[in-house]
Amino acid sequence: MTTTIVPMIETSNNELVVSSEQIATGAGVEHRATLQLIKANEAELEEFGQVAFEMRLTGKAGSDIRVALLNEPQAMLLMTFQRNTAQVKAFKVALIKEFKRLAEAQRFDPATLTRMDILKMAIESETRVHQLESKIEADAGKVAYVDEHVDPKDVTLFRTVCRNLQINESDLRKALIYRRWIYVSNTYIMGGYTVKEYAAHHNFQAYFKVCKYHNKKTGSVTNRETLKVTPEGVAAVTRFVEKLTKEYGSVRDALPHLEIKYNQRKGIAA
Repeated sequence: MTTTIVPMIETSNNELVVSSEQIATGAGVEHRATLQLIKANEAELEEFGQVAFEMRLTGKAGSDIRVALLNEPQAMLLMTFQRNTAQVKAFKVALIKEFKRLAEAQRFDPATLTRMDILKMAIESETRVHQLESKIEADAGKVAYVDEHVDPKDVTLFRTVCRNLQINESDLRKALIYRRWIYVSNTYIMGGYTVKEYAAHHNFQAYFKVCKYHNKKTGSVTNRETLKVTPEGVAAVTRFVEKLTKEYGSVRDALPHLEIKYNQRKGIAA
C-alpha cells in the first residue's frame, strides 16, 4: 500500500511555495534527479514566474544543499514531468489539497465561516479531487508510453543546453558534427520546412539519447525523433564549448576551422 506524504508548504515573499526536497520525498525520487528535472524544464516552469533557488543548512559541515522553491502552478507542472507511479499520483493529489487548504486559510477568516460555507468548500474540494483522479487514470496509458519510449529521465533538450551556455543551437550542432560526435540521420520536409533528425556516433552514445518527439502542449507522441543530451553529455558539451571559446573566441568563430579539419578527415579538399 502506498503511503502518501503530506507536503510541507512554505511561504516565500507572501507566496505559497513547496521545496524541491519536499517534491523529491513525496515522489520517491532522489533530490538530485528532481533538481535536474527542474533545470531541464526551467523555461516551461518560468512561464509561471521565476524559479527561486536557495542554499539550506543540513546541520553537517560542508553539506549545505541547494533547493528550488516552486509556486503552485510550477509544482503542478513539474509533477506532470514525473513518472506516473502510484506514489507520484497520490502525492499529486496531496499537493493540490495542501496548496488549496493553505490558500483558503489565507483567504478566509475561519471565525466568519458559516456551517453552509464549510460544507460548500468541502464538497467543491472533493469534486475537484475526484476530477483530478479521473484525469490521472485516463492519462495513465499515455504517460506509461511516454515513460518507456519518449522521455527518459535526466535528459536535456539541445536548446536548454545552449540557453544555459549562451550559445546558438545551430552553431553547437554544426560543431558537434564537425567533431564527429553527432550526425544527421534523416532529413524530410514538413510544412514547407526542412527538418533534420540527429543521432550520435558510436563512441559518443553515452552523451546523447534519441527520443520520440513528445508535444507537451497537446500530449501527442509522433514518429519524429529528437536527440537529447544526457547528464554526462551536458558535462562533456560544456567542456567542449569552453575549449573552443578559449582557442577561437567563440563556437561560431571555431566553425570554419572545425569544418576544414572535418573535410580533411573525409579526404575532401577544403
